[in-house]
Order: sequence, then C-alpha cells, then structure tokens
Amino acid sequence: MSEADKLWKKTKQNFANWNLEEIPFSESASSLQSNLEQVFTGRTQELSKIFNLLQGRERKRILVYGPVGIGKTAFILEVLGVLQRNTEDTLATYISLPFETDLATAALIALARHMPEDEWAQQLLNNMGLMSESTRKTKTKLEGKFAGFGGSIEAESKPVNAPKFPTLTFQDLLERALEKYSRVVIAIDDLDKQDPDRVRQLLHNAQGMLKGDAWFILTGHPSGLTQELLIGERGLFDLALEIKALDQPTTYQMLINYLASARIRETSKDPINPDSVYPFTLETANNLCERSEGIPRWFNRIGSYVLLKAAELKADKITPDVFQQGLEDVSQQLRIHAKLSAEDYYVLELVLEKGVLSDENITMDELKRMKVQEFSQILPILDKLIQFDLVRRLPTDKAAEYQGNPLLLPPSEQSDEEE
Repeated sequence: MSEADKLWKKTKQNFANWNLEEIPFSESASSLQSNLEQVFTGRTQELSKIFNLLQGRERKRILVYGPVGIGKTAFILEVLGVLQRNTEDTLATYISLPFETDLATAALIALARHMPEDEWAQQLLNNMGLMSESTRKTKTKLEGKFAGFGGSIEAESKPVNAPKFPTLTFQDLLERALEKYSRVVIAIDDLDKQDPDRVRQLLHNAQGMLKGDAWFILTGHPSGLTQELLIGERGLFDLALEIKALDQPTTYQMLINYLASARIRETSKDPINPDSVYPFTLETANNLCERSEGIPRWFNRIGSYVLLKAAELKADKITPDVFQQGLEDVSQQLRIHAKLSAEDYYVLELVLEKGVLSDENITMDELKRMKVQEFSQILPILDKLIQFDLVRRLPTDKAAEYQGNPLLLPPSEQSDEEE
C-alpha cells in the first residue's frame, strides 16, 4: 500500500470518527443532486403559494427573486422535484441561463433535453452545437447534471448556436410535448448573472413566449435596477415570490439535515441532543447558524471550511477555537478566489471600514482616489463584489447601500493575517 493510499484511508477514518461519510455541505445546488430532498428545509409558505397555483389548469408565470446565495436554485429544484415525484402528466424541466442566450433559446434547450425520445428535439440540440440527451447520459455527474431533470445546473460556458426563429421553434416543440403531457413547466435560473439592461431586453423579447402555453419559473435577484426590471413588468408574472433569509430555528434544522444526509449510522435528529450536530458542539452549531445569517450559501461555506479545518487539526469535535480558525480560512478564501484588482480591493475595504457604504457617506477624497466623480461610477465594482459574495446590497428603500459579507475579517485583522 502506497503512502498516498494510507493517507487516504487515514483521512476517511477521521471523518468516520465523526460518523460522517463525507463533507455534506455544498455551495452549489448542483452538488446536492439526489440529496436535495433530504436537506431542503423550510420555505413552507413560499412552497404553498406555488403549489396552490399549480393546482389550476391555466398556465402561470412565476418569478422567484432574492439576493445571491439565498437559495433560489435549491428552491425551484425542490419544486420541480415535488412535481416529478407526485405528478405523471407534468413535464418539469430546468436550465441555468446559458451564456449570451435569449430566453426562448434557453427554454428550447431545456425542453429538448427532456424529450430524449423525440428525434426532432435531439436534432435541434445537435444543430445548436449541444449534446443530445443520449450523449449526455454517457457523461458523468461532474458536468453538473441534476439527476432527473435532464438539464445542466451550471450555465453553458460558451455561446449557443441559436436557431433562426427560436420562439417559433420552441412553440412547435412545446406543441409536441403537450401531446403527451397536460402541463409543461420550464424553470430558467440565473437571470441575476445578466446585466440589468440585458435582463430588461430579454424579458421584453420573450413576452410572447412567456404568455404562451407553458408554465415558467424564472429566478433573479434585486441589485440596482434589477429588482424594478424583474418585478415591475406589469402583467408579465402571475406571482413574484421573494426568497428571504431563513430564521435561526430553520437554519439549525438545516444543519441537522445536512449532517444526517452524510451519516454512516443514523443518529438522533432532536435539536437538543448533541449527537444531532456532532462533530459540532451545541454552542458551535448555534455559532454556525448565527454567522450565516440564514443565507444558505454562507451556511454551506462556513460549514465546509470549519469541517476542513477540524480535519486538518485532527480535532475530536469542533470547539469555539476550531470554529474561529475555520472562519479565518473562509475570509482568506473569499478574497483569494475573487482575484480582485487594486481598485476592487479599495472599494471592498471602504465597505468593511464604514460598515455600510452609500452615496451619502462616501467622501469626495475617496472618489478622487478611484479617479471618479460620482458614486454611480463605482457601482460596476460593487456589482462585481456582490457576484463574488464579498458584498451585499441591503434591502432598503433609501439610496443604494452596501454591506460587507460578515464572513470577512475586518481590514485590520486581515492585514495582520496576510503579513
């Protein structure tokens, strides 16, 4: 047995000592795959609103919106999963909006990928330079396919060769699908990755399709003008559903569910039983939930890095000291992965130093240092920081206000750490 093999076995044993087969936390809903049903927690009111609509015969258009990392993708995948498990006459499809692709083409791809027996549908995929479903089935799950939905979770990384008349082509394919199913539901995720002006144009161009014979679920997040663009289009959506941060008890239950999904041996799920959150202690389990502020991406990021740090330290359990060291790793990795420019870093430090950055508290000297005259000129940098999960825009009716991710260390501490 090689040294590497021995190290692998030793690493597996470290997690086995915690009664875990693997690290259960994941920042991407695509990695959850079939475990989503086990770990999905809360959102009962939001689910009820959508399920009530789905009891009707008339097709509806639903917008699911909220900030980056709030759990929009997991939410709509749970909706689609429920439909798939409980209805035989519904075709539920999903796609993350491909790079530089209009909504009609995205819908066409999602639908065609879920019609593997339809030769024309598969030919359309081939003509667009995409894999047919039969080809995709030979690929591994590492390419981001969510089991059961026949659609890629991750956005396409290259432009798609769209058909000449994507809306008409989609309508023709939809008619073929409706010959077999009484309802077709198409979820198009990640409008928030598009420029707000482009989102406006995408929605404007797709009005005819969205008001057609398919059900649509779209997702986005309110950033700058994006909120107005998504929920202000009169008559475009029948339901605009906001996804908010989870409360503390729900987040704690989510922690129990995540850990339970990776247990070697089944344990108690009683929130007051230490076994339910082991290797976290009851104290550090609550710390995790508090620091994540009910935002699933932050929750998963903290949980993952804290477990990695505990494994590195060969800790029997996650004490407050181990937890703090895990938080320091999160802060470092957030900055490293963002690959920020000097200007980006300066704006980030301004946000962290001020607590909340807005047009009202930024000074002329600070603007001059960035060689701009108005606060609006640094909005692209702030949007970039939002996409890298370093900054968030506060949900306020006032002028735009930005706050740093609480997972980041204060500037002084970060500087000491880097030295």
